[in-house]
Amino acid sequence: MIAAEPWTLAPEAFCSQLRQYKLDHHPFRTHPFFREWVAGTLPLAHLQAWAPQFYAWLCVIPRAYALRFAQLPWTDEFARYRPMLLEHLTEEAGFPEPQNKPHPELFLKFCEGIGLSREKVQGTPWLPGTYLAIDDFLYVNHHEPFYVSAAGSSEPPNVELCEKLLPVLRKVYRVPEANLEYYVMHGELDKEHSQLVNDIVRDFAGEGPATRRSMWESMLRGIGVHQALVDS
Repeated sequence: MIAAEPWTLAPEAFCSQLRQYKLDHHPFRTHPFFREWVAGTLPLAHLQAWAPQFYAWLCVIPRAYALRFAQLPWTDEFARYRPMLLEHLTEEAGFPEPQNKPHPELFLKFCEGIGLSREKVQGTPWLPGTYLAIDDFLYVNHHEPFYVSAAGSSEPPNVELCEKLLPVLRKVYRVPEANLEYYVMHGELDKEHSQLVNDIVRDFAGEGPATRRSMWESMLRGIGVHQALVDS
């Protein structure tokens, strides 16, 4: 059971409740769109309408993570977090090649696998919810400490989503294997990223109730980003 004010809990209990609330309430698990998609009953046209909006958000992730890295104080006590955050940023942006590929590019390949051209995806106007999601995501990463923005990460629920989606994408939507790299990769890579953000939250949850409350609010805003993207 989630406490009424979880930020008043001891750090370890807080971290546990933050992780569980995120998994239980994230749109990737709760929203009818994703539930129908996982069940294989979502009309292809609905998936094709959502994909360009999600792509637009994916394209700002490297910028957001660059902002997160910029919030990292350049002092010895934060030294161990620099390679963690920098690696996360470069993976999203696709550096170094050819080991890494830009994640928006991988998602474009997925879009082609569901019948959308690159030109269609990149030329689709943003919906109001997409503007809201992108603006808030950039704002949090620019204005909050890196350990607060990390608490809003969507990687933990995305691992579960990818694992459930892959069989459906292959069997129901008949997406060619060559176009599934985005979801195959994130099913594995986001396990590492989930551990990264969980470690960061754990390390700084002991800063006090005010920090824990900011982390909780960041988590809620992270949920809201994906709610806005799918409800546009």
